[in-house]
Amino acid sequence: MRRLVLIGSAIAALAWGSVAAYASTATVTTASPWAYACGHTTFGNPATKEDTPDTNGCPANDVPGTATAGLGAGTLSLSKLCGDADSAKCTADDLASGATVKGLTTLTAASWDLVPESYCGAGAPRLNVVTSDGKTHFFGCAANRSGNHVDFKLDAAGDGSGNGGIVGKTVTSIDIVQDETGTANLIHLSFTGTAAVTAAPTPSPTAAPTTPTLATTGGGMPIWPMIGLLLAALGLAGLTIRRRTA
Repeated sequence: MRRLVLIGSAIAALAWGSVAAYASTATVTTASPWAYACGHTTFGNPATKEDTPDTNGCPANDVPGTATAGLGAGTLSLSKLCGDADSAKCTADDLASGATVKGLTTLTAASWDLVPESYCGAGAPRLNVVTSDGKTHFFGCAANRSGNHVDFKLDAAGDGSGNGGIVGKTVTSIDIVQDETGTANLIHLSFTGTAAVTAAPTPSPTAAPTTPTLATTGGGMPIWPMIGLLLAALGLAGLTIRRRTA
């Protein structure tokens, strides 16, 4: 029995170690695309949203534009394009494309590579991270770029929002956002942090066992009490015989 207990303990320790290892670190290399315009978001792959002035909540003085996001063959493509040559007017539109990174509760490293000729501005494509204290942190592309590689500094110095960075903080959402005029094609996405552990489903309650019904003889008396009385009688008889023998 002791050996079984020790083996069971060892198996439990190994199982816990596996869970702990899974829960400690993970790297996500994909994201879920979305497109946004004037208060409405569309999720899909690809996802597209149009800014049509004075329609669907868009202001009458907006510049017509389209935001598109798609992920395929390892490339995340994000664009915000307008029909006006003035990119500043397009950037001012309430219009964006992006993608959500799922599966992490902390973020310790984030990077991607830019396909040549991709847009990389001060504020887009940027990393938007919301922490459990309700604060939004953003990390721009240009400030973290070296050649075609973008490696984000996630501390207070790299936080463009001035909210102190995200080091050691629990995160509730991670998004890549393209809300400046242009198209960015991103490859080799990599986001490392603490993995979000999915809770095991609660087992369905089993039906309460029914009370067993004792078999009865034709006389209506349960059979098990009769057997018990018989065994008791035999026991007393044996005791009497032993006493007489003694």
